[in-house]
Amino acid sequence: MAKRRKATTSRRKVGRRIRKQRKMVGKCFVLMPFKDPFDTYYSSIIRPAVTAARLDPVRGDSLFRPSPIMADIWQMIQDARVLVADLTEKNANVFYELGLAHALGKPVVLISDNLADVPFDLQPLRVIIYDKNDPSWGTTLKTSITESLGETLADTSSAVPSMFRKIVKSQAPKESKTERRLDILEREFTRVAARTRFGVRSRSPSELYRRLKNASSREDAIEAVRQALMGGLPGRIAARVVRDAIPMRREAKVIISTLGLDAQG
Repeated sequence: MAKRRKATTSRRKVGRRIRKQRKMVGKCFVLMPFKDPFDTYYSSIIRPAVTAARLDPVRGDSLFRPSPIMADIWQMIQDARVLVADLTEKNANVFYELGLAHALGKPVVLISDNLADVPFDLQPLRVIIYDKNDPSWGTTLKTSITESLGETLADTSSAVPSMFRKIVKSQAPKESKTERRLDILEREFTRVAARTRFGVRSRSPSELYRRLKNASSREDAIEAVRQALMGGLPGRIAARVVRDAIPMRREAKVIISTLGLDAQG
């Protein structure tokens, strides 16, 4: 009898999950730094706001594949129906990915905790400014994001600045058949190697960020990054976390260079 109840409960959970997935109308790629307090903002505010708009939220650190991080980012931007970009702290990776999204003509909801972090080129666009001095700022921001996403989905064409609506032909040099085959073989080799390497579960960027913040020496920081790489964290993501976690740019460069992360892009 207990087994039957357990099976019924399990089927109900699966059913609810399937119904929830059917309600989603697309993916929303979220551009923001990978560190605290942004990780908390994402889990408690942005992700629920995106889900409330019937979109599936995705962040750059949600995939732990052996393929190059830039390839994953590029693919996620293309797959997203709409994006959310937090411009706070003028994070270089966020602006780079935002530029790619605009080049593709993707609608993006912009947010920031102050107008000073919004570059001059983006100030003519609508930006949701959230005031953390307001006790209810989280609830207000969540509502604003959900409403903006709903308006964007209702009229995606007007949500994209007119200069980005023109279809532009790629100017990238064509890849030869041999180069394409070698690229496919390299990705497949990396994927297989990652499956058999160490058998250690992938570490999250958030965990690496916390370890770097608590590191008492350069050696401790290098060891933290090395363990994350052994656990399956892609080198490009690790390099980004190092730059975010270590405010001294020269020190971050030394760690990245020591581990060879600079050679990975």
